[in-house]
Amino acid sequence: MRFLFLLALSIAIALGLGGWSAERALEEAADLGTETVGPWLANPTAGSLDADPYSKARLARIGNLTLGIGEGIQFRASRDSGGEPLRLDCTYRLAGQTPPARVWTLAAFGWDGRVVQPGAGRPGWLVSRNILRAEDNGFSATVGPRAASGNWLSVVGTGPFVLILTLYDTPASSSSGVGDLSLPDLVRQDCARG
Repeated sequence: MRFLFLLALSIAIALGLGGWSAERALEEAADLGTETVGPWLANPTAGSLDADPYSKARLARIGNLTLGIGEGIQFRASRDSGGEPLRLDCTYRLAGQTPPARVWTLAAFGWDGRVVQPGAGRPGWLVSRNILRAEDNGFSATVGPRAASGNWLSVVGTGPFVLILTLYDTPASSSSGVGDLSLPDLVRQDCARG
């Protein structure tokens, strides 16, 4: 009986430590192959056959579909240009240029991977074909809970969030110099008091 107890205990410890170490490996390797452009992060090989095993495992775990090389590239920002975490109760100014792309989208996602709830009557994303642009083809947009003139991405709630800028059919997805691209700055304007 003692032998069976020790065997069961050994198996439980091995499975527990194995699961814990696999989880830690996926978390620690989250930025493996990731390139940084200001507050934006991208992994150009995430959807390709050349992706590292940790990226493949992480994508399989969350069930996220990614764009393959040549289809597009996804940039994510969980911090503003000043390095502060993005918060739903704050207002941000997104301004600058995007790399050439047939179309791009900008959406806010919670840590659970779901699109952040927009304000009533507002879509939860911006699309490049529907935005107001400056003469130099740049743009500016407000991301926040309060209505703003011009391009406005409405987000409602509290807590952290992630902005995802997805470029479709762009040469940037197959270039090796993602870090040399020009992407919009993300500057915190103010936060709700509460």
